Amino acid sequence: MSLTIGRIGATAVLTLDDSARRNVLRLEMCRAISAAVAAANADPGIKVIVITGIGPAFCAGADLDDLKAAADGATDALNAVYQSFIDVADSALPTIAAVNGAAIGAGLNLALACDVRIASTAAHFDTRFLKIGLHPGGGHGWLLLRAVGWAEASRLLLFGRTAGAAEAVAIGLVQEAVAPDLLMDAALALAAQTEALPRELIMRTKAGLRHAFAATHAEAFAHETVEQRRSLDEPPFRNLLARLQTSIKAR
Repeated sequence: MSLTIGRIGATAVLTLDDSARRNVLRLEMCRAISAAVAAANADPGIKVIVITGIGPAFCAGADLDDLKAAADGATDALNAVYQSFIDVADSALPTIAAVNGAAIGAGLNLALACDVRIASTAAHFDTRFLKIGLHPGGGHGWLLLRAVGWAEASRLLLFGRTAGAAEAVAIGLVQEAVAPDLLMDAALALAAQTEALPRELIMRTKAGLRHAFAATHAEAFAHETVEQRRSLDEPPFRNLLARLQTSIKAR
């Protein structure tokens, strides 16, 4: 198996584990990613999914042999790659990419499909598609535009700019860069912020963000009003509010 699946507290950790091939996305790995994301979403004890890699690369993209096969009409592997992006992006649970090294082409897609990206200072990001004469795929442009905006997406994709970790933070491609030995600690610390929160509320709030992203202000306002009134009537609100009030009184 080229994907290692672990659990730390309420966090599922999916590790691309094919360092000899720089964690390229092959059929078996991509199907395993899709299955692991589905399993985490179905597990009531899991609140966050972290995706990372083993070795010097986070993910070096699609397998070149699979790309050649797709050119000849054999698209099963490429379709599995695309499906893994969709399954990560559609996860009802929050997702964090802990980018330990190079994220190239489809590997960058995988990172972009996550809600948040934390990078090792050893990481770098390269769209790569045009450099090998290939139009981007898997929703790459859509994901990239929403992460960094038109100008930076153009610079990365059309002009072949490769971004190191510091530049990736500066342009919004990743949210934080940390020393390599602190990467998983940073990702898990972020994930741990959800541990006291109700799982269903986390999922509903992420769904609300999705709704707001494509909605008008009025539509988002109406949706959030319904959801907030719903949460006002639920025990977690009363319990967490009481805890907050007690904390304030104790100051």
